[in-house]
Amino acid sequence: MSSTISEPKAYRAGKLAKLIDGLRYQGGIGQWSWLVHRVTGLGILLFLVIHVVDTFFVVFNPALYDHTVAIYGGVFGGTYYWPLRWAFRLAELGLIATVLFHAVNGVRVILFDFWNEGCKYQKESFRAVLLVFLALMIPAAIAVILPLATAPEHITQIPENVATARP
Repeated sequence: MSSTISEPKAYRAGKLAKLIDGLRYQGGIGQWSWLVHRVTGLGILLFLVIHVVDTFFVVFNPALYDHTVAIYGGVFGGTYYWPLRWAFRLAELGLIATVLFHAVNGVRVILFDFWNEGCKYQKESFRAVLLVFLALMIPAAIAVILPLATAPEHITQIPENVATARP
């Protein structure tokens, strides 16, 4: 009785191994800028979907829209929660950063489309993107975070009916 030895099967990496290998890839600045550009694009798409649904409330149910906008300001159930306000402000800052990086890097991508020699300057162009991004993002971050140092006006002002009410 003879037995035949089968040929070895080729190794095929699983999905997790492919993902880890892709993240380990040392493709340089071009690969990372491509990845960040795609991720920021998906983040913008996610925001647009949320924004369209949120704005739909204006027509569908104005009271629900007002409630949603109050939550964005840190008010839930008539009570002000500063961590909620901070969370939405930081998310707003993340959205600004996402849109800003995507726009500036998009100009870089357009430059590569119209200038054949542009690909030779990957590192320099990406450094320029980072410099422009930081030059625009730092003032934007200050403008978004600075109002968090004080309580919002709607919290510091006492409504007239509360101020004149007697126990």
